[in-house]
Amino acid sequence: MRFLLALVIVLTCGAATAQDPSDSTWARYHGGFALRDGVYADFNAFRQNRPTVPLAQLRDDQGIPITDIRRSVSKLYWQPDSGARQSIRKDRLWGFCQNGAVYVAAGNGFYRIGLMGSLCHMMYEMNYRDWDPYMYPYGGVTRTILMHQFLDIRTGQYLPFNASGMDAALTHDPLLQEEFRALPKKQRNSDEALFRFLRMYNERVPLYFPR
Repeated sequence: MRFLLALVIVLTCGAATAQDPSDSTWARYHGGFALRDGVYADFNAFRQNRPTVPLAQLRDDQGIPITDIRRSVSKLYWQPDSGARQSIRKDRLWGFCQNGAVYVAAGNGFYRIGLMGSLCHMMYEMNYRDWDPYMYPYGGVTRTILMHQFLDIRTGQYLPFNASGMDAALTHDPLLQEEFRALPKKQRNSDEALFRFLRMYNERVPLYFPR
């Protein structure tokens, strides 16, 4: 995985020197924005719209070019311009982009970011073991639950889809945070309020990517 380490260092340095979104080298995100297809070793690769390995350099275990990362993510290989093909471990990927849609490692696999913005929303499935002593010797059953989470583009952090997560995200917009905190506690945790403030925040704090 030396190639991933080297590219992560390059991308991290690029992120550290990123210009202000008001600069002409940045473009405001919108539906249909040209996000580049490929795999991301980390959040910075996604943030810079520079896949660690572009789609054109991805191969399957037979050396055939990849056309659908979603179907091949468990068996991906990187074919550099020169040198031998190298394997890519999916457990070391942050995510990938396919046809302009971003999929992030979470729960049982890779799940699409449903609402893209400075504050993203996504859903994913997670398995857990429900232990029951009366089911000896099997111990219990495996259940699957649907989870929600936010992704704060300012920090790269995942936040819980609840009032505390929203409050943490709104730190970047104190006026909107104050309005959110003025809501009754029960209302702050409602889906209606969370999605409403998610939309308002993304309107007030646009998302930009390097051109």
